[in-house]
Amino acid sequence: MSWTSGSGLRHEATVPEASGGQARAASRAFARRDSDVRYQRGLPGLVGAGAVVPWRGFEPPSGASKREASERGANRRSTSERFAQRRLRERGEEPSEASAERGSRGRGDESSSALERRRTRGTVATPVGAADAATVLGSVEATDLGDRLRERTRARRMLLLRRIGLSVVTVVVVTAVGWVAFFSPLFALSSANVQVTGQDGRLVTVESVRSSVSSFEGVPLTRLNTAAVAHAVLSNVAVKTVTVSRRWPTGLKVSVTMRTGMVVEAAEGAYWLVDDQGERFEQVGGVGGYPLVTLPEDRARGASDVASVLGALDESTRSQVSAISSTGNQVTFTLRGGQTVKWGTSEDAPQKARVLATLLANVKATTYDVSAPNHPVTS
Repeated sequence: MSWTSGSGLRHEATVPEASGGQARAASRAFARRDSDVRYQRGLPGLVGAGAVVPWRGFEPPSGASKREASERGANRRSTSERFAQRRLRERGEEPSEASAERGSRGRGDESSSALERRRTRGTVATPVGAADAATVLGSVEATDLGDRLRERTRARRMLLLRRIGLSVVTVVVVTAVGWVAFFSPLFALSSANVQVTGQDGRLVTVESVRSSVSSFEGVPLTRLNTAAVAHAVLSNVAVKTVTVSRRWPTGLKVSVTMRTGMVVEAAEGAYWLVDDQGERFEQVGGVGGYPLVTLPEDRARGASDVASVLGALDESTRSQVSAISSTGNQVTFTLRGGQTVKWGTSEDAPQKARVLATLLANVKATTYDVSAPNHPVTS
């Protein structure tokens, strides 16, 4: 019996006399064998040329003799040998002479055939290398792996480019925002947009305040030093305190507190109003209704003591004070009636004020000493 398989090999086998059922079973077995051979060719590098793939559970037909089974085994070996020779030719190798002779003889002497088969098996039993298998059968898996590697490389490159692009965009945006906020004229100060509150309209006016801050014209509010602006406004001595706040996008709000005259001081051939900090801030034509003050070198401390005394006196007594002086430790003042009051230090000012009011109402004297309020002295 002979046939040509799907792999292009010519198969020959001797089939013993058998019933129709046995013949059909044998035919199906050889068909499965041919399928196994084709399956073997699809395993590059895993099996050696000439290796025999199992028949997947085929068993000889029931009742077959040992001779029939031996002949079928010889046929199978012959088929395997021809398959091995074909694989060797595909690899560019010449089959061994012993193998060629066995192929031409077919089923010869079984003893010599067995010897030759052992030689052939030793020659072709080495598995096919991966590179040779890829050359013969092609490497679909290797191609897929290469595509995956190239795709992964391309994805990493795109991710890197995306990160670089994002970083560049971020830097550009931050730079642009910084320039707009700190250097562009969008938030530049305009003196016309300066709002002033607390001015008296005489010593401090809106125009005088705007003139004080004109040196900051054009400076963005984000970079404007409000403390420096406040210092510029305080250059007007009539301003006691100032608060500066931003009015977006290009203005300021300036709130000033004016100095208040407490006493009058004669200096530089003129009379000057002096506040509780000892600052001369306004020239006046005369004493008027203010006490005439004499301050020590530490003007701030002397003015503070004077303010403490005048603040403790009641309105009736305060209106009688015509002159007051401070040495830095002791305060003395004169009433309009010519009486002298020795006040002493600024301590116990409320008690001293009550004792003095009682003495003025009940004791006629030229000098009142309340420096020790618990033991006042008059003379």
